[in-house]
Amino acid sequence: MTAFEQAFVTVQELVTTFDNNYSHYMSSSYSEADARKDFIDKFFAALGWDINHDTQTNPYEQEVKIERSQKQQNESSRKRADYAFFLAPNFKDEAFFVEAKKPSVLIENNPQHYFQTMRYGWNAGCPVSALTDFEEFVIIDCRSKPDIKFALSGKHKSYRYTDYADKEKFGEIYWLFSHEAVAGNSIKKYAEKLPRPKGKTTQKALFKGGFQAIDETFLEYMDGIRESLAKAFKKSNDGLNSEQLTEAVHRTLDRLVFIRFLEDKFIETDSHVNQWGSYSTPSGRSAGAWKDFVNDCRKLDVKYNGVVFKKHFIDEQNFAGAEDRLFTDICQDMSSLHSPFDFNYIPIHILGSIYERFLGKVVRATAKKVFVEEKPEVRKAGGVYYTPKYIVDYIVQSTVGKQIQGKTPRQIAGLRFADIACGSGSFLIGVYECLLDYHVAYYQKKYGDTNITVPQNGDVGLIAKSEGKWHLTLKLKQQILLNNIYGVDIDYQAVEVTQLSLFLKLLEDESYNTTQALQGKLFSKVLPDLSKNIVCGNSLIGYDIEQLNGGLFQYDTLMQLNPMDYLSRFSDIMRSGGFDAIVGNPPYLKLTISNQEKYVLDYYNLKYSSISGGSSKNLFQLFMEKVIHLSPKCYSYIIPEALLTSGSNGLIRKMTCEKYSIESIVVFDHFVFADATIGTAIIVASEKKKKSVTQIKKLSVDSAIQVVKNIALNETIEEWDATSADRNAVLIKKMKTNST
Repeated sequence: MTAFEQAFVTVQELVTTFDNNYSHYMSSSYSEADARKDFIDKFFAALGWDINHDTQTNPYEQEVKIERSQKQQNESSRKRADYAFFLAPNFKDEAFFVEAKKPSVLIENNPQHYFQTMRYGWNAGCPVSALTDFEEFVIIDCRSKPDIKFALSGKHKSYRYTDYADKEKFGEIYWLFSHEAVAGNSIKKYAEKLPRPKGKTTQKALFKGGFQAIDETFLEYMDGIRESLAKAFKKSNDGLNSEQLTEAVHRTLDRLVFIRFLEDKFIETDSHVNQWGSYSTPSGRSAGAWKDFVNDCRKLDVKYNGVVFKKHFIDEQNFAGAEDRLFTDICQDMSSLHSPFDFNYIPIHILGSIYERFLGKVVRATAKKVFVEEKPEVRKAGGVYYTPKYIVDYIVQSTVGKQIQGKTPRQIAGLRFADIACGSGSFLIGVYECLLDYHVAYYQKKYGDTNITVPQNGDVGLIAKSEGKWHLTLKLKQQILLNNIYGVDIDYQAVEVTQLSLFLKLLEDESYNTTQALQGKLFSKVLPDLSKNIVCGNSLIGYDIEQLNGGLFQYDTLMQLNPMDYLSRFSDIMRSGGFDAIVGNPPYLKLTISNQEKYVLDYYNLKYSSISGGSSKNLFQLFMEKVIHLSPKCYSYIIPEALLTSGSNGLIRKMTCEKYSIESIVVFDHFVFADATIGTAIIVASEKKKKSVTQIKKLSVDSAIQVVKNIALNETIEEWDATSADRNAVLIKKMKTNST
């Protein structure tokens, strides 16, 4: 009997049981918890999912996450999805969700239930999910932005329980949601065949079909709020200049996003955002939404610490009248139960991609108007290009992953990993995630198969057991962040966002109880101080640039250049041998007199030999040479393919081979960056070996890696040849066509 036939037989038995006692199961006294236990759990178990975790005993490798605690919550409160399904080995990204109800609810025409399901799926990037009470089963299209007014239009197909006894109709459900089907990529294939949207809903797509993705939508939403808030700040305080307005809006939005994250994660049990403007004062009148916001931030700073709630000049601003009503509307919209955004399910790396592009614009103020425009350097570079997660993961695993392999947590605590052009922190989030996963696996292996409930010796306070799982304590996650993660960026807002992103990752799996427990110990703060880890500075320019101009630089010019000396800023690290690994995506920008000041170009030509004599000079070359100067034990960058073949890159190729062994070079069968037709490659380098062979690999968008060729690279300016294999011909042709 096939798996499908066995499932059909099992579900037919459930149908018979339900039908024989229909009036009982449809009564209001029959609860959702009962329906899940009696029917819905068994239905999905029949579809091949390990609902009861009988097979997947490792608590970190379970393909079904079931939320049982929600039944005690008020139905109007924010919820978790009842079922989240994952496909091994990826236990981080949901394949689909199932929202459960009790049979008496009559889900077919209830927009709130549809909206709930769509909200989970859309925020997590799942194109299809299901809503069921067993009596009914609805397949819901989750590709479009959830809107309570049009939620019912999300229904694609619906079934009654009697349809499960029809082999053909049951097959429609089975071949979409069974474990066997999902492993065969059924969700993606199904979504690709769904009807295309019409009218204004047709936007840039995450899923085929043209629906707008969460990142595009939230970026537009943030852009709109930015401009409105900038005008409100300017109206309430005409003395604020462009830089101050940009900073004021960024800090306000950082706080709003962070607080909404805390609320949706249930780390903050009180609602803050939707209550601002309704707090009572001794006089009985509200002080206004803005004042309530500022007062709450001061209280949250006591608990959380970190740059987000740090005292800021916006705390001294005052919105009144129309400006306060505008801020109230923003807060109400962002925190509404019908808001499309659920920060519990938006992946941290997606928030990072949103911020990366958000940082590409600034507020400009003139005597008559306030507007938002792209930064000059972004215009020159042709836009902001966020590194996809599969690229980040590959680079991090090729460097940090190899460095920590086989080491104990105590040994890892002495390692230092950096991104010296960190942007919104996507690579540092990847490094932090890699370290957290490794620590979890280490302790699970150490204690997972034992009956120990309290960690031993030096592990006390670092891990704790809850619901059968060993968890890293918040204290240990803080230590990992402070010990191992370092970043530099020239943009102060980028530094702030990187810290914010790392804080979000730190708190991703925390709860009200765990944060309260930490704070209760000697008044510890929930968020560590990252001011010495993530710093604002110019990785390419030191203070010696003043010598080129006779020490006559104006203060504003120095502030704009933001020079930095690694030996003084990271003295302990540099004196003890430097960083263990550097990863990232350095900026790509041609160095010309039209986009760089002459004294900056003079400095680059003096300090960086990799660009001497080259006809085409680019920032990425300087960052590669800077890494060589910093001498990490290994590094990996994604850079233009031109590095491999262009004559202008000959010197940096030679310098790299002299200093490092090139472990691998990865080229692609596609363009990595959306809206950018530039060929790219990944270089992975490690400490110099006497004899080394470089693997040339091809990386596809689904992360399947094929070793194409092994070559030896010489310490010369000659190109890195990857052209001999026939199967490589089309790829190399594309590489050479796109090399600029």
